[in-house]
Amino acid sequence: MPREEAFQIPDLIRTKINLLPEQISAVRTVNIVGLDLQADGGTHVAHTGEFGRVVLRKTRSKGASNKRIIIALE
Repeated sequence: MPREEAFQIPDLIRTKINLLPEQISAVRTVNIVGLDLQADGGTHVAHTGEFGRVVLRKTRSKGASNKRIIIALE
C-alpha cells in the first residue's frame, strides 16, 4: 500500500516513522484476515537458491500451540 495510506493505520506501523527511509514509497503488508495486519519488515530474496541450504538447529515450546524454531542458512 502507499506509504501515506500505511501511516494512517495507527497499529500498522509500530516502529517510529523516522525509521522508514523516505525513499520507500510503498509498504508491504501481511494480512491474516480476522487476526492481524502488519507491515512486513522482513528481508526478501528473489528465489530460495540465493541462501542455500536451511538447517533446523533447535525447536522450543512456546505454549500449547506455539513453537519457536531456530534455523541456520548454509
